[in-house]
Amino acid sequence: MNSTIDLIIDSLKDEPIGETDHFIWFITDIGIVALFKRNKDYEIYNSNVEIEANKIGLDITKEEKEFLKTKEKQLFLFYS
Repeated sequence: MNSTIDLIIDSLKDEPIGETDHFIWFITDIGIVALFKRNKDYEIYNSNVEIEANKIGLDITKEEKEFLKTKEKQLFLFYS
């Protein structure tokens, strides 16, 4: 595993900042993480992530978005 994934996985042990229909949201040293609740179709999650971020008061529209996948987890990482 690379160091970015390691840092993110460690941050997922902390208290989340919010939860929406498809994601559990975390603040990490790298940026904001939207952890997929279930291993479903990427397109469904991709189309909902900005809408759900707004529901918990996050504006991620100007952030870079990266999709990351490990054996057990899928997530979006948002960073500047």
